[in-house]
Amino acid sequence: MTYRALMPGYGTETARAVMRAVHAEDIALALTLVNAGHAALHDQRLSLQAAGEALETVAGQTPDPSAPSRPGPLRIGEVAARIGVRTSALRVWESAGLLRPRRDRGTGYRVYGPSDIRDARMIDLLRQVRYPLPQIWPVLEGLRRTGSSEALRTVIARRQEGLAQRAAAMLEGSCRLHHYLTENRSAEDR
Repeated sequence: MTYRALMPGYGTETARAVMRAVHAEDIALALTLVNAGHAALHDQRLSLQAAGEALETVAGQTPDPSAPSRPGPLRIGEVAARIGVRTSALRVWESAGLLRPRRDRGTGYRVYGPSDIRDARMIDLLRQVRYPLPQIWPVLEGLRRTGSSEALRTVIARRQEGLAQRAAAMLEGSCRLHHYLTENRSAEDR
């Protein structure tokens, strides 16, 4: 029962490790694992908040065609370096339909304009907060179509809700673990 209560909040692996520690009578390790789960959740909340603020900033930027530091659009390697991702990430995002760089007529190379670069930054920020590729598309489409970041706010709110649900599940699992530990101690004292 305690293992099942721990799983939704902490995940299968951590729940299993906690219960192994409890059965090995290493309560300190079990509590360390629980604390690590709460710390990781807190870090995710902070990352989401920072990403939300950054996304709002990026979404609010109007692509300026004259913005690139060198004349003309940028190639894939230059965009990857600016954003801090691998070129393979940009290719994956393109194959998922999230990026639509045009092709240079002479060379066939991908070339990225200011709006492509903005979109790549948005995708990168959403991926950093573990957002799946299929759920990023509506955010980008809303931004491209209307210039509105409403879809972005919805995405962030959903992720915050998911983290709140996980926190509640962790609390419930911790409560059940506490009950298990105190019941076992009470039984041993008898």
